[in-house]
This record gives sequence, C-alpha cells and structure tokens, in this order.
Amino acid sequence: MKKAFAILTVLVLVSVMAISATTLENVIKRGKLIVATDLTAIPMQYRDAQGNPTGFVVEMMNLAAQNLGVELEWRDMAWESLIPSLTSRKVDMIAANMSMLLTRAKSIRFSDPYFLTGVKMLVRADTKVENWEEFRDPKLKLGETMGSSHADWIEANWNRDVSLYDNMAEWVTELKNGRIDGVMDDEMLVLDIVKREPSLKALPGYIRVDMYGLAFNQGTDDDSIVDWFNLFLKWIKLTGEYGEIYEKYVGAEWQPSWVID
Repeated sequence: MKKAFAILTVLVLVSVMAISATTLENVIKRGKLIVATDLTAIPMQYRDAQGNPTGFVVEMMNLAAQNLGVELEWRDMAWESLIPSLTSRKVDMIAANMSMLLTRAKSIRFSDPYFLTGVKMLVRADTKVENWEEFRDPKLKLGETMGSSHADWIEANWNRDVSLYDNMAEWVTELKNGRIDGVMDDEMLVLDIVKREPSLKALPGYIRVDMYGLAFNQGTDDDSIVDWFNLFLKWIKLTGEYGEIYEKYVGAEWQPSWVID
C-alpha cells in the first residue's frame, strides 16, 4: 500500500510540474515551436513554387525560432481553424495576417502589433463601381474568407449578406468570373493580387485601418512567451532585420509608425 501511494505521489508531482511549466519553457524543452497559419496570403505567408512556406511572416518567424534556439513547425490550416487550434492548445501560437480585434481578444491574447495596414476593396477592372461606399447596397455581391475580420465587419457595419469562401484563391476565381462584385481585404494582399491579375483592380481610399498581431492563449502560463515575442519584435526593428524583411516583401523602405512603434 505504501509503495503504491509513493508511486501515485510521484505521478501527481510529475503531473503538477508538467502543468505548471510555461508555454515558453515547454517550447524550449521540446526544441520546437509549433505555429498555426494559413499559407494562402501572398505576400505575408504562402508557399513558394517548391511548396515551402515563405513570405513576410514566415521569415520573421524563422528569425524568432533561431533566436529561441528551436525548430519551427508550421501547421497550415483553413483560416477559421486557426483560433480553435490555439485555444485547444494544439499549437503554441498563431502567426498570420491576423487583425487585432477586440472581439478576438475576448478569447485569445495578442502580441504588440507587428504590421500596420489598411483595408481596400478589390473589384473587376471593368466594374462601373467607383467608390467602396457603394457596396453598402446589397445588390452588389460581396465575398470574404470564412472567419475573417472583414466578414464580421461587413455584417456589423453594413448589415448585409456576404458569400464566404475557404481561402483567397476561391474568392479571386469567383470575382474574376463575375459571381461576386467585390472583396474587402488588407492592402498588401489586394495590391499583390492586382499585380498578378490584370482583370482586377483596387478602388481608391481605405475602408479602415488594420493592425496585425501574433496570437497566443490567455493563461498566465503564456505570459513569458508573449513577453519574449514583444521583446523580439522590438529587437529586430532595432537591428534592422525587420526593415530588411519589410523591404523585401512590401517593396518599400520601412519607417517606424507612431501608431505601433
């Protein structure tokens, strides 16, 4: 009986120690950082011609893994699966072009902003629509990625229906074929699509300003990994590494913004 109790005590202590370990400690002990993303958002995170993850976010996270001294494992999934995979602790964090929304912050925790952008309306080049405000009219069909902040914003602010798609490739095809009339998305993505798709264009003006953040769980066990990434983001801006990545994928020199820097 005493022997059995001793074994049980050891098992309980081991379990408590495992539970009390922070996410950052677990990552370092494991030697691997497991990151959820959606590799369909050129130029932020996507797959190159060989199928390898690349893009702004990917290079930034490669730097993070190097500084942590761990391997980086990407878990590529549909956008609407990102937050559930995080809150169920199947991954350590989310690194994607994820907008920092107050609604999302009810269930997950964001790092400091790592990217400032604006939201634009993508339409066909031959459209008669001249202003994004015209899309308040439900006669014009809108499409968005399922689970995106833009779909939520349209519903909350314009009180109208939106056709939802699994990824960007689907709604680009639908827009080109005329089954929808416009898509609201971040400027970086919209301008890159316009470069590759001459039959599409961006309407003038910004619908709203947007900020991207890295996402983590809300528990106290995640405090240290959030603190580490906030320091990391500041550090790579000071060293110039952030600026190099920015210029490579944005095509312009990075300048600090009073909003996020």
